Amino acid sequence: MCVPVPCYQLEVTLAEHLPHLRPAQRTGLALWVLGAIVAGSACQSAVVAALEPLGYARHATRQRLREWTLPGAERVAPCAPTLEVEDCFVGLLRWVLAWWNGQTLPLAIDATSLGGRWVVLSISVLYRGCAIPVAWHVKPGPGRGPWIAPLQEVLARLAPAVPATMTVLVLTDRGLWSPRLWRAIRACGWHPLMRVRPDATFAPQGLPRRPARTLVPGAGYAWVGAGTAFKHRDVRRQGTLVVVWDAGHAEPWLVLTDLGPEVVGVVWYGLRVWIELGFRAVKSLGWHWERMRRTHADRVARHWLVLAVATLVTLATGTRVEDAEWAGVAPAHLRRARPIPAQADQRPISVFSRGLAWLRVRLLRQCRPWRLWLRPQALPDPAPDLLLIHHVPPLAAPAA
Repeated sequence: MCVPVPCYQLEVTLAEHLPHLRPAQRTGLALWVLGAIVAGSACQSAVVAALEPLGYARHATRQRLREWTLPGAERVAPCAPTLEVEDCFVGLLRWVLAWWNGQTLPLAIDATSLGGRWVVLSISVLYRGCAIPVAWHVKPGPGRGPWIAPLQEVLARLAPAVPATMTVLVLTDRGLWSPRLWRAIRACGWHPLMRVRPDATFAPQGLPRRPARTLVPGAGYAWVGAGTAFKHRDVRRQGTLVVVWDAGHAEPWLVLTDLGPEVVGVVWYGLRVWIELGFRAVKSLGWHWERMRRTHADRVARHWLVLAVATLVTLATGTRVEDAEWAGVAPAHLRRARPIPAQADQRPISVFSRGLAWLRVRLLRQCRPWRLWLRPQALPDPAPDLLLIHHVPPLAAPAA
């Protein structure tokens, strides 16, 4: 079978960043990713249809793609090797960091579901209005059963990939608040920014405990200060609380972190919405995971490896295209990452959509691969009209 140049180029990239994969595993993954990008969908039928004009026979390709998702013992020619997705998590994150231009890495933990069949607990890198999955755990059904224990295991797997010099922020929604998850994040040397329930209580340093939402007088205010969160001893936590009540919102959101009040950004937690946009890229905006019909959790997990690699390459390509536009040159003439302008958030087309359009054309034309990078935007600053209150602990009374 003739191997198209784009597939070979993807194999070379995979060999560099996921060197533990066997040659057949790399070839199958490259075939999946190539077909997903060309088809604009990672559904098997769409990938087969997209690869057929490139010289891949329809029936043989379908069987090859299907067997890539199976454990070795279930293939037509049974074999011992099986693609263990968990072994790819460190390699995926190191791949992201190899292209990363920055010393702060924002991560988000959240869950996405496929009807009532599957729930995927995902850890993703937040990047330019989207998210790159780097680790995940698949649960069947409506997501019943433990969530925190699998996330603890995944975090422990990822920790060796990040240099100690990097600042890692881990954002979670209030449904994932857990003292165990807090401890797991800190055990990695990372910093949790965990949203807590709106009825939580907080004792600012030097002051009595009170409902946390009463720390701001109303909409348009934000409060930040150190103290003790929660009343019950088994969940009580020392940390910094951020309370933000944006104008037009019915209630404030409360975020607990181990960063000091003078360090944490008041609106950094707003980046968490990017993981929702990342799930859109996995589903209707990009790879159409919602059309998948796999019936085994391990096969779903392998399918997510395709989605993760395709998303990473697509966003890196979109980065080069967007940077070239800001620099006023053609993407092919851009030689290095450029500073991000202040109006970067006001993009009419997402980085993912632009990257997918350009990457598809370049793969079909068998163009020479670009040098790619990831250059994150600066962490956001609060809006000028948000009134910020910094808690200053009262001075202790002098000794008699």
